Amino acid sequence: MKRNFLSGVWRGQAGALLLIAVALGATLRFFRLGSRELSIDESLSWAESSGHNIKAVLRVQHQLDSGKFPIYEIAQHGWMRVFGESEAAMRSLSALIGSLSIVLVFILGVELMLAATSRRADESDEGRIYIVAAVCALIFAVALPSVEIARQARMYSMMQAWILVQIIFLLRARRLGGLANYAGLTIFSAIAVATNFTAALVIPAEVLWLIYLRLVYAPSDETTRRSTEWMMGVALAASIVLLLPFFAGLRYGVEGVARGDYDWIKPPGRWEPIATFESALGTLTFPLLAIFSILGGLRLWRSSRDQAMLLILWIVVPPIILFAGSYLITPMLITRYLISSFVPLFILTAIGIESVQSRQLRSVALIAIVSLCVLRASADLRAGDNRWRDACEIALSNSCARQCVGASSEVYLVSYYMPAANRRTVKIVRFPFDEAEHKAPRVVILSPTVSPEEAAAIRREYPIIVSKFKNITVVSRPAGCLQKAPIS
Repeated sequence: MKRNFLSGVWRGQAGALLLIAVALGATLRFFRLGSRELSIDESLSWAESSGHNIKAVLRVQHQLDSGKFPIYEIAQHGWMRVFGESEAAMRSLSALIGSLSIVLVFILGVELMLAATSRRADESDEGRIYIVAAVCALIFAVALPSVEIARQARMYSMMQAWILVQIIFLLRARRLGGLANYAGLTIFSAIAVATNFTAALVIPAEVLWLIYLRLVYAPSDETTRRSTEWMMGVALAASIVLLLPFFAGLRYGVEGVARGDYDWIKPPGRWEPIATFESALGTLTFPLLAIFSILGGLRLWRSSRDQAMLLILWIVVPPIILFAGSYLITPMLITRYLISSFVPLFILTAIGIESVQSRQLRSVALIAIVSLCVLRASADLRAGDNRWRDACEIALSNSCARQCVGASSEVYLVSYYMPAANRRTVKIVRFPFDEAEHKAPRVVILSPTVSPEEAAAIRREYPIIVSKFKNITVVSRPAGCLQKAPIS
């Protein structure tokens, strides 16, 4: 039987599940996309992408986030030129990529299950390949980690998409060989890591998988397959060669540890790798996913240990690396650095659900997981406040003519919420304060992230509280032109 011709029943069920996944996932990614203000990290992406041309984008990106190639920033620059720079417009690029990633997860699931299925599989087994892939795509579509990064104007959604494509080519190279698949593995490995260096966490898992394959198969077994493994290793090594021009930027990241750029990340606890998955997926959702993923892992291990080992390594190696790095270098174990490791968990969960004999129990399990994921993700869809926009408006209205507005930190977030004509006048206020500085701003927006010592120094120079917006304070020096605003 040819794999391409499934019965209408299997094709209809898998197609319906995939359509539901795309529709539901796109809704969660695009609904109220502009209802919350930009985060601090999103404001940096805006600053990097808002240059008047590509050359300006490259220059600013190198200053703010050196050490990687600005693939996302260049794409965001072109996107903003077409659709504007509102919160919704900026985030819609990531939302679109995140919606397309649902289809990529389906393709990835098909590739993995094709590799795990016997060549003499009957039509029922062939059909279940596509059902499992569609179930995996549905879980991915509604899970909070994938929804959350797709609703941010950051590079992580794009990085995840590149990783998915890279894994697809890895599986195709293993199953089919061919120059095109090896080239795809090389190119997309390099693109993913160049987009963000945390994508490199997947490559050690793949290398360990290739080593496992070499140890499992005896020299007399499947000579062609062993040569394929060598070619896959060469393809991964070639991606490192393509990345050599960017390795110089790693020094900037290393220096960032000394500068304290990562001090906001808390040191991980003993069970932090597991706790990270639990906190991201939800207290109720995680146990269900863990149970069915273990069931799916056991089922896949019995039928195809090669594919089971790949998924297991993909899940456990990245958090182990980050956990070890957190103690050896600096704390670095956070959810968005592990974003790709959720995908193999979803695949194993889908296999576990499909391995349940009762159709009714399979339906109940899938509905329960999807419902809990939707409830978890929809909690973040509530509209936020306008604290930064209101603070900037009050600060600008209380500054004298031709006076700039100061910012204690988050200068790009303040600049974004200023009128376009005033963005260049925003000035960062650094302390110890220089009393001889005659161009000091009369009004300063005091960020909640500023240290208590610096906040106290600023308050000594700017004793008047003009207004408060949640944890953002607008302060001013005494002046005759000051118009005191009510504290909200």
